[in-house]
Amino acid sequence: MLQFAEGEVTKLRREFKLVLGRNEALALCSRLSASLGGYLSPPTSITSVYFDKPGYPLARRSLDTPADCLKVRTKEYSPDVGAGGVQRVVLEVKRERNGLTQKRRVWVPRAELRHVLRGGVRLLPLIAGGSLMPVLAVTYRRHVYQCSQAWRVTVDRDIGFHGVTPELALSETTLSAERLGEPLAMDERVVVEVKHLGEELPEWLAALNPGRKPAYSKFAEGMARVHDFVADGILGG
Repeated sequence: MLQFAEGEVTKLRREFKLVLGRNEALALCSRLSASLGGYLSPPTSITSVYFDKPGYPLARRSLDTPADCLKVRTKEYSPDVGAGGVQRVVLEVKRERNGLTQKRRVWVPRAELRHVLRGGVRLLPLIAGGSLMPVLAVTYRRHVYQCSQAWRVTVDRDIGFHGVTPELALSETTLSAERLGEPLAMDERVVVEVKHLGEELPEWLAALNPGRKPAYSKFAEGMARVHDFVADGILGG
């Protein structure tokens, strides 16, 4: 197993999210690029699979108490910088509580994913027990803007929500949008996430914080659109 290492802004952070139209997003990206000296972020294609237990307790918690919830998911990146030719996936537990987000992550070779999910790993003890099942796949394109370890802005477009089977989610082959097929639903909006360590934000960027407006969650939104047990279009979590 390959342990995943990232900056502190990923492991433990505060964050806020914006849901923008395309023109608003273009304007924001232009300003972000200018603030980074004209840097243009190359896009990365991401496929994420969310896992839950029978009865969907994690999904229900994300919908009922978005400020206090837990998500278990995998992510795959294309291009995957640093993969070294190995098909791999990052396994992640994301804990959100009172505005603070904490992640615990490990890189797992794709061939070992099924075994790891069944047995749990010491770094991710909350997934131990073997009852997790894939319930949702989400595909999107991401641009990243970051000039320091103190803050990062990600911009996600072309968000697609897919049904997913255990055979696809746990196979030994990289799970791409093409393998998932046409999404069951699309979100045409652009989701911007501002992730930071305390108050280390440029003033103009901090001013975008929507405060107590509902956060956007791909998990909650996707479960609302793909599964019938929640109402359509629910935000939060």
